[in-house]
Amino acid sequence: MIEARDEWLHEVGADPAWQESFYFNWADPNGRSFTLARTGYRFHPRKTDGLVISLRDGALELFYGPADLDHEGDCREEDPAHGMRAGDLVVTMLEPLRKWRLVIEGDRGMDVVFEARTPAFDYHAEGPLAATMTGSHFEQSGRVTGWTHFGDTRHEIDALGQRDKSWGVRDWDRLEGWNWISGQLGPDMSFNAMQTIEQGRTLDNGFVHRDGTNHPIARTQVAYTWGALEHELAGAEIEIVEVGGRTHRLRAEPLGAFPILRGDVWLEETHVAYTLDGPDGPRQGHGVVEHTWRATPTEIGKRGHRIAPFVQALRA
Repeated sequence: MIEARDEWLHEVGADPAWQESFYFNWADPNGRSFTLARTGYRFHPRKTDGLVISLRDGALELFYGPADLDHEGDCREEDPAHGMRAGDLVVTMLEPLRKWRLVIEGDRGMDVVFEARTPAFDYHAEGPLAATMTGSHFEQSGRVTGWTHFGDTRHEIDALGQRDKSWGVRDWDRLEGWNWISGQLGPDMSFNAMQTIEQGRTLDNGFVHRDGTNHPIARTQVAYTWGALEHELAGAEIEIVEVGGRTHRLRAEPLGAFPILRGDVWLEETHVAYTLDGPDGPRQGHGVVEHTWRATPTEIGKRGHRIAPFVQALRA
């Protein structure tokens, strides 16, 4: 069971791949923009990681990646209530399991507040995750308000989004991939379907929030349509079945995408528009499909043109 104390850092395990991370995203209801932000700690090497990616009108608006920073002192002494810093990114807990503030200081301006609108969903209490994907993981849907000023224009933010927190072993050398599919279908409905892969088997987990309650997912089926190359999303048909049997069918249409490469692990982040087929007619929403897989050197070479903005942003 997730408790307020789980918002703070946990006892560190002996595995060198032990980490703890905090993730947030939000998508404009008009479909024009999508932003994600993450900060976390890798305790044994004493490293801090930060990341902010923003897409607007299908193009990259900001990539800010202060990752692999040497941490002064013991990471375990960090207090989320007093702000966790990765470069100019500062993430602060204002109220456990309820409210967080994310700020980018300096030339890249951002000041937003994430306020949860669902209870925390405990993934490890409800279903399986691959052993390479951390020992504990919870998620919440919420509303994000504030502003960003990543380029020449300041944008006021009033969006819906998702947050998660995880701690435990994340073994990038052994993980086989995952599908992390998140959508906001208005202030009263959201979903998060996670498929992790272990020894060739797909493990289903996640929840649908509706009628004021988180409903665990029994299984998810995803039929991808690829673009010019395999793993580049051109569309998807998604079927989500709750533990109680209720079924939701959605279509995902890509609005913009950005890849992240970590070693040979390729994360394809795609901002999408969702259409949910329901008894009262279609319902629209927005969110993200995060498709992660292991790429061969040949596959990476074929996609080199898409990695170029990522490399340029790291050098900026």
